[in-house]
Amino acid sequence: MSLPSTCVLDACFIIDWARWSKRNSLWRVFSFGFVPEPVLREISTSGPLRVLREWMSAGFLTVHPSSRDLEDEALRLIVEARRNPRIPRIDPPEAVCVALARRIGAVVLTENRGVIRAYEIARENLAPAVVWNSLRLLAYLYATGVAVSSSFEELVAEYEQEVKHTFSRREVVRVAKEFGILRA
Repeated sequence: MSLPSTCVLDACFIIDWARWSKRNSLWRVFSFGFVPEPVLREISTSGPLRVLREWMSAGFLTVHPSSRDLEDEALRLIVEARRNPRIPRIDPPEAVCVALARRIGAVVLTENRGVIRAYEIARENLAPAVVWNSLRLLAYLYATGVAVSSSFEELVAEYEQEVKHTFSRREVVRVAKEFGILRA
């Protein structure tokens, strides 16, 4: 699987990954990342802010400034998504992540169900952006040997315990099949 080397992080992803002990494995997959300014404004707790500072100091991450044209593109995405009743709500900061990722051909790392569903339904509309949640990133980390565990399910359980974010068993199986790491 060919994966862009740049990622765009949203607030929920940052907040979750700030809690995980293996969070820096992210930078063994991506060489660089952006946090759009509207996303940064959503983060107010010390743990995620400390992790963001660490990543910025290490040169892995930078803040992407707001711009009128990026916000306009995000608004178009929100309006387009609202026309489809199968897509849950997409909030402006997450839409800005997608707009930026479309521009630069990056992976959006998000837990926003609306963005994930929009990508599942109409991937071509968001291209060249790729949208992953934490579970897909965990699967990639496991499949490529970046994160070592006795099984993918064990890695997911460790993440869920540390982060307090639970994935449905059905979604875990679906993603494991998608990445070719399903245990028999």
